[in-house]
Amino acid sequence: MVEHEAIQKVINRIKSDLIGGAADTAKEIVDALVKAVEDSKASEATALVQEIEVAIDAILAVMPSFAPPINALHLIMRAVEDTLDKGLSVHEIKSVVLDAASSFHVKASDALTKVAHIGAEMIQNNDVIFTYSMSSTVWKIIATAKRQGKNISVIVTESRPKNEGLWTVSEMAKYGIPITVGIDAAIGTLIPGSNMVIVGADAIASNGSALCKVGTYPTALVAREHGVPFYIAADTWKFDTSSLLGFPFKIEHVTRSDILDDDAPTNATVRSPLFDITPAYLISAVITERGVIPPTACFAIMQTMPLSRTISAKIERWARGRIKFG
Repeated sequence: MVEHEAIQKVINRIKSDLIGGAADTAKEIVDALVKAVEDSKASEATALVQEIEVAIDAILAVMPSFAPPINALHLIMRAVEDTLDKGLSVHEIKSVVLDAASSFHVKASDALTKVAHIGAEMIQNNDVIFTYSMSSTVWKIIATAKRQGKNISVIVTESRPKNEGLWTVSEMAKYGIPITVGIDAAIGTLIPGSNMVIVGADAIASNGSALCKVGTYPTALVAREHGVPFYIAADTWKFDTSSLLGFPFKIEHVTRSDILDDDAPTNATVRSPLFDITPAYLISAVITERGVIPPTACFAIMQTMPLSRTISAKIERWARGRIKFG
């Protein structure tokens, strides 16, 4: 199964950073797993489950600390585990996987819609919203506020090194929302001109800290300095249950060629992380499908989230860097 075209494609897209964000990564992983399961030639249930686990290992080996894919895999494997003792056939297990995947898509879509409406209600007419990088959740909040008839505008910075802020510019154009673009170094000048900061997150830890695109942490610091509310927009699929076990976020770095030209001095060492961690004390609140909550409330919600024994064991190995593939 790991050689399946869909699995290889999603692995390559993750490695090349071609997927928009954590939520979109989860959707693509689930869809790839479904295609591979549907096409599996396994004749026994145990062989099929083993194929699924090997495919998951291969995906985890290249994946950043994105919570939604992990939680989606928990959902799918928990469903498989609940049926293993029932002696189900290969066909029946395939149906279980497909049903769990469908459930994930429905629940994730519903959660995003709820977050969008809750977040939009926090925006007042004539508000200026500062955001950083790109987030499909933030986009939907702003678009929903616009559809409610509110006159709003947006400020974003380029969000180097990948310039995802420019994706936000294109997205706002679809809704006819005015947007001001600045360089990242101008956040100290731009944020005071906004009514609130709303950013997305790739994962939220049990202590309420958030893993976001690098540059979010200083954005939160500037917002606090100027008394501008700083909100994280994230449904509970973004809650990183592995943090309950004390595992830290894994932060990837860009390559030297992303920053320096080939003829740059060889004495220069590149250290450029793709993500940073915004501590809970800088976060005014987290906008979730369950409501607007303080970051300290994330811990209690995580404790109620169903987990898979299989995925929990893999996450421990993954967090310690022990899952390798190829």
